[in-house]
Amino acid sequence: MVIRDYMDKVAESKFTEALQGKYRHFEGNWRLLVTVYAALVGLYHIYTAYAGPPFAQMFRTLNLTMIFPLIFMLYPASRRSVPHRPQLWDLVCILLTFVVGLNVLLNYGAIASRAGAPIMSDIVLGGVLVFLVIEAARRTVGWPIIVVAVTFLIYAYFGQSMPGILIHRGYDFSRIFPYLYLTDAGIFGLPMGVYARFIILFIVFGSFLDKCGAGVFFKDLSLALTGKYVGGPAKASVVFSAMIGSITGSSTANVVTTGTFTIPLMKKLGYDPAFAGGVEADASTGGQILPPVMGAAAFVMAEMIGVPYRDVMVAAAFPAFMYFATTFFMIHYRAKKDGLVGLPKSELPNMFETLKGGFYYFLPLFLLVYMLFVGRSPASSVFYAIILTVLLSWIKKETRMYPKDIFETISDGVIKALEVGAACAIAGIIIGMVTMTGLGLKFSGIIEQLAGGQLWMALPLTMIASLLLGMGVPTTAKYIILATLVAPALVTLGAPLMAAHLFILYFGTDADITPPVGLAAYAAAGLAGADPLRTGWEAMKMGITAYIIPFLIIYYPAIILDAPLSEMLIVFPTVFIACGLLGAAMQGYFIRVMPWWHRAVLAVGCVLLMSPTIMLDIIGASLIALIMILEYVAKRRDDMSEGMSVS
Repeated sequence: MVIRDYMDKVAESKFTEALQGKYRHFEGNWRLLVTVYAALVGLYHIYTAYAGPPFAQMFRTLNLTMIFPLIFMLYPASRRSVPHRPQLWDLVCILLTFVVGLNVLLNYGAIASRAGAPIMSDIVLGGVLVFLVIEAARRTVGWPIIVVAVTFLIYAYFGQSMPGILIHRGYDFSRIFPYLYLTDAGIFGLPMGVYARFIILFIVFGSFLDKCGAGVFFKDLSLALTGKYVGGPAKASVVFSAMIGSITGSSTANVVTTGTFTIPLMKKLGYDPAFAGGVEADASTGGQILPPVMGAAAFVMAEMIGVPYRDVMVAAAFPAFMYFATTFFMIHYRAKKDGLVGLPKSELPNMFETLKGGFYYFLPLFLLVYMLFVGRSPASSVFYAIILTVLLSWIKKETRMYPKDIFETISDGVIKALEVGAACAIAGIIIGMVTMTGLGLKFSGIIEQLAGGQLWMALPLTMIASLLLGMGVPTTAKYIILATLVAPALVTLGAPLMAAHLFILYFGTDADITPPVGLAAYAAAGLAGADPLRTGWEAMKMGITAYIIPFLIIYYPAIILDAPLSEMLIVFPTVFIACGLLGAAMQGYFIRVMPWWHRAVLAVGCVLLMSPTIMLDIIGASLIALIMILEYVAKRRDDMSEGMSVS
């Protein structure tokens, strides 16, 4: 088991190194304090999943008041900060967080009675909260989302000076800060509500799965399923990263988590570093649109459009399948092109032994999906999934979770959820300013105006807006921003509601692998020791269908299972064939290395075959057939020439 031992060693060293570079790791009393505090925060959320949360505004305020001190403790203010203990500025931020939060929690009745007539303390503390949210996001998420949030604050303040359709009355800070602080349309709005109720619990659930050995099981299962085939290690990376990525809620976080051993393995077996990084970035990004969790965006989408969660999960199933099917085809063709074979059977986990030793790890996932399908709330569903995971950990002696292990696992999950919490808080600033200024309607109006009222013209504009607004933002936060600003325009122009929201989610997620900014590709490039831009292009090429599928979702109801069975039986195989051959065109290999014009014609044919117009389908199929014939003829000629040379 040389490969497995190698992966385990790399995972242990690289993962620790990656995490230490991300936030502080305390020792001694500081470590004990952080662990206990984070565990208590997690236990409170698990309790509310069982018993139900308190009044929404109080619950969201309490959630932020509990998690922000952890952010200021664990995430240093700068690279020059002392690594093993908090500094004075950290403690000041923590104190201010408690002051701002406790003011609402202790004086909520008085605050509610003067709604619309804020006093000076409301304005001052509102300004302090806005500053704390920006500072927390700076430490965790980075500058892109901060630039967006500050831009919206400036827009709200200088509204009277804005040009054309963007002009509005303008609001001073005596209106802006209380609005963001004391209403459910600001920082304590929907993003924080979803985070407090669902997201933090799912990330804690992921920690429980990992702690009880499910992570190792899924890694071994991925290798056992795909490792012996052409491109096997890269295919195993896709399977593993997709499963973990669906839960993490951040493409970049998933790259750092799973890429620490998948990327070195691919490099060790001969894969180009940029390609290895691209595969990992592509798979981790694809996990954000993979049911059942979809990076927690599925639950937010269900809330935003007012449909049962199961409808979102069903609608997203086939598009996700197409995404990963194309990725598999591309890996296969690339491996054939580069002459890379699978791993020796002796170095792979045994399929039977792997399933025998860990099949029960699927049970919490099955329970979770079943409860969601029968209508239970996400919080209640994940609560019982966590309980079942703990019980299953006792099957093996080495994975048994005692109270101390449970405590530490909850703490670990809460700490992993901090980045998403900060992103949801600052997303509340953006949503608040959009609501206050009416920018959502104006933004949609701009898209409609530029598109001339035509849906087909609005789609590329929406794609560009989604890619720009999605840069550097975790999945849930970017979806909320795009659903507020961009999706209404598509619905107004005739796009189905579900399709419009999946469209913006796909392109918002695509921002993570789209050069020149794709942060998931940058993270993968760092682990692979490759050029970030080249890694980004590889990831974008691997995920090419993610730039096509959203358009199919709009025009092909069958793609989201919203069509008669007869139509789906035609669409599914057609799109599947097109995705597979598009992979061949992108990698330049089918049964031999293809000349550039074969690749170009094949790519055009595949795209046309996916179109909703019969005439274009016929043209696409004809182009594909032409290239297939030419390739087989050329291959046969090459084989004959080679045979004559040998003789």
